[in-house]
Amino acid sequence: MLLALLDLAESGELPSRAFPRSPGLALRFRSYGSIVADRWPARLDLRMPFFHLSTQGFWEPLTNEMHRAGSPESCAVCEMHPEFFALLADATFRLKARMILVSRYFAPEEKIALFETLGLQTGGRDETTTARVLEEAEEVAKRKGRCARFAVRVVSEYRFTGALTCYRCMTTDSATIVDAAHIEKWATTQNDNPDNGLALSKNAHWMFDEGLWSVDEDFRIVVASNRFTENGPETLKLASFAGRHLQFDPSAKLRPAPELLKRHRHYHGIRSR
Repeated sequence: MLLALLDLAESGELPSRAFPRSPGLALRFRSYGSIVADRWPARLDLRMPFFHLSTQGFWEPLTNEMHRAGSPESCAVCEMHPEFFALLADATFRLKARMILVSRYFAPEEKIALFETLGLQTGGRDETTTARVLEEAEEVAKRKGRCARFAVRVVSEYRFTGALTCYRCMTTDSATIVDAAHIEKWATTQNDNPDNGLALSKNAHWMFDEGLWSVDEDFRIVVASNRFTENGPETLKLASFAGRHLQFDPSAKLRPAPELLKRHRHYHGIRSR
């Protein structure tokens, strides 16, 4: 939770002391949580640290009506302590806080993954870690960290909106239907640059990876209709998207790299029209 808040502060998404359970906070919390999920006894729930960390003096839990919240379910907004809010604006503090949090509270394999997620090259190779982590496990941890960072960048910069359908769906605890899909397969290229990503709903992601559709140089959708059959409402059929342009939220700035889309078409043998 604290790592997610540090990220929000760095990206300028904490303009005031009061902050809600926003999609950006939830996405980062889930991405960091995926690194420790194997040893967590229950499903990670943002509402728990959102409410319970208030006992540490970081913030006050509030309801939507801005009254003090009495439970995780009723806690919709938190108001940070002024001193903590001021510290979050300091880049040096953010770096030190990340180093302390990761080094002190996580297992060696998790440290490596988290440092990779944070883009930090120091601190992940202390003597204890080197002694306890085999080379293969270290690479797995790094890969997990890069994957989490890629997911956060792509999904958040596409504003949690699928590029094929322009569909956005968030749960009440800010989980999203959108995935971060690699354009060029990660297994082949290890390319986790954001421009190698598309934010896609679960079905669209699977169809893209299967080569049932791609995108041309003008961001028009090309459907390989000879490769599949489908049934259902017309508006949900993949074939109905042929010839349309990718849909981007008006505030989204990230775009897929045309050269990578070209390679995707070539890999799957899809001709642009």
